[in-house]
Amino acid sequence: MQALDRVFSWAAGVTEPRVAAFAAAAMFAVGGATAADTPIATDTPEATVASLHRGLVAASQAHPGNDVDARFKALEPLVEQTHDLAYIAEFALRKQWPTLSDADKKRFIAAFEKLSVMTYATRFKNVTEGTFKSGPATIESGRAHVLTSIPRQGQPDVSLDYMLEQKSASWRIINIIADGVSDLALKRAEYQRILGSGSLDDLIKELEAQTARLEKP
Repeated sequence: MQALDRVFSWAAGVTEPRVAAFAAAAMFAVGGATAADTPIATDTPEATVASLHRGLVAASQAHPGNDVDARFKALEPLVEQTHDLAYIAEFALRKQWPTLSDADKKRFIAAFEKLSVMTYATRFKNVTEGTFKSGPATIESGRAHVLTSIPRQGQPDVSLDYMLEQKSASWRIINIIADGVSDLALKRAEYQRILGSGSLDDLIKELEAQTARLEKP
């Protein structure tokens, strides 16, 4: 989680409202809605990213500060519907995946999904509508990129390049490139390092330990 964790750490401290709003595809008045009440659309790449941003803002407003458990519950369906977490988990273990049993695949995906949602719940706790600025998608060879930036006072903006893939009529996030660093590539390297000297059980324990550390206020 190294690449995104840096970005999420910056986002966790965003408290000043920004005058910049989402680009046209991402415009939405959150009002008093919670993440669970916020519509989730995934029919276009822009809609998927906009849905993620709206939900993050809604959860932050409804459950601010250290209310991590409430944000986790609010964000879990959002992250699951806007990300292809099963694909990301499989890609990170592509070398070992064919040799794993169905039960082990499910165990790993479950641990990976929980860590992914907990990361969002922990890091995005003080965001506003102006935190994210997104542009239109570019689509090539069945994959799309949606460039987003997070303004930082007195420092260069943080860049997020969302990579999405279409399955049926739904566009799902499969990678996020944070300031030029691929989060998926870092995950794969980290997991392969652990598996190089340990077992799948060791990797799952590490993911669970990371999740537990994030849960602490």
